[in-house]
Amino acid sequence: MTLSDLAPRRLALDLTVRPLGISSGTSRWAPAAPRPQDARLLDGLRRALDAGDNDGVQLLDTADSHRCGHAERLVGRVLKEHPGHRVQVASKVGRVQGSAPHPYAGPRVRHQLEQTLENLYLDELALYTLESYDFGLGDRYLDPVIEQMQALRDLGQIRAIGLRGPGCRASERSTRRFLDLFDRIRPDVLWTQASGLLPLADLGDGEDLGAFAARHGVGLVIASPLAHGVLAGGRVDRAVAAWPSSAADRGAVASAITQGLAQLAGEFGSSPQALVRVALRSILQRVQNAVLVIGVGDEQQHRHDHGLLGRPLSEQELAAADAVFARIRSVLLKPEERASSVEAIV
Repeated sequence: MTLSDLAPRRLALDLTVRPLGISSGTSRWAPAAPRPQDARLLDGLRRALDAGDNDGVQLLDTADSHRCGHAERLVGRVLKEHPGHRVQVASKVGRVQGSAPHPYAGPRVRHQLEQTLENLYLDELALYTLESYDFGLGDRYLDPVIEQMQALRDLGQIRAIGLRGPGCRASERSTRRFLDLFDRIRPDVLWTQASGLLPLADLGDGEDLGAFAARHGVGLVIASPLAHGVLAGGRVDRAVAAWPSSAADRGAVASAITQGLAQLAGEFGSSPQALVRVALRSILQRVQNAVLVIGVGDEQQHRHDHGLLGRPLSEQELAAADAVFARIRSVLLKPEERASSVEAIV
C-alpha cells in the first residue's frame, strides 16, 4: 500500500472526494439553550477547511437532526466565510418532524432540503441521505419520498441519494428492512457508523456492508471511525457510561477497551496521532470504496488533512491492529447482548 491510497475516491457519478472528510457532530434532536460548544465547532470547521483548501475536494457531513438544524447553520456560516471553497456537503433528512404529521409526510423532504440549503448558503447538496427507515404506517410515504428524491436529483438540487445502512448490532429484522429499502430506493451512496470497536454490519453469507456496497457499485460513507474520540486517546468512561448494559457489563467493556488501547499504544506508539492513524487506516486500507468522516467539534482535536493518516499500515501492522480490535469486540459483541440496542460507541 502506497500513498496512492489517499487518492480521491468515487462515491457516486460526478462525486469524487478525498478519503477523509469531516462531520459536524452527532444528532441532538431536542432544541438546546445557547451552546458553549459552538466556538469549538466553528474553530474546528475553519481549521479543517483551511487545511483542505489546497488538498482536493473534501466531504463535509452534517444533518438537519444535528442539534435540530443548528449545526447546519454553523456549517453555513463557515462556508460563507470561505468563498470559492471546494467542499462537497452531505446532509440527511427523516428525523426532524417539525409541524408535519411525519418527517417524510407530503412535500416534507423537498421543504426540508430548501431549509437545509438556506442554512448552508448552498444551491445544491452533494449527498442527501434518508436517515430513518420509518415511512409511516404501511410505508405510505415511501413511494412519494422516492419520487421526490429522484426529482431533486434530476433537478440538480442534490447530486446523490443516500440511505442509512445498518450498524453491526442491528437485528435481523432491521437488516432485512434495509435490504428491502435498498432494492426499492436504489440509493447512490450508503451511510453508516463503524470503527475498530464495532465493525461494518454483516449482511449475511459473510458479506459486510463494505463488500455489499462495492458489489452494487454504490459509495460508502463511514462516520465515527474514531469511536467518538475513544480511539484518539479519548475518555473511555464517556463511552462506557452510554453503553446499554448492566453495570457489570460496563465494567468488562471498560476493561476491554482500556487493555486494547494499551496494546495498540505498545505496538504503534502512545500519542493520540498514532492511535488515530491506526484507527483510520485499518478501515481505509480494508474498505477501499469507503470515505471516512470524523467530527471536528469533539474533545479530541486533530489536523484534518492527509498528515493525519500518516504512512500506510503494513500487512503485519494491519494484522496486529485487527487482532487487538477483535479481542475488544469479543467483549463488546457478546451473543446475549440485545441486537437492537443503540450503537453507543461506534
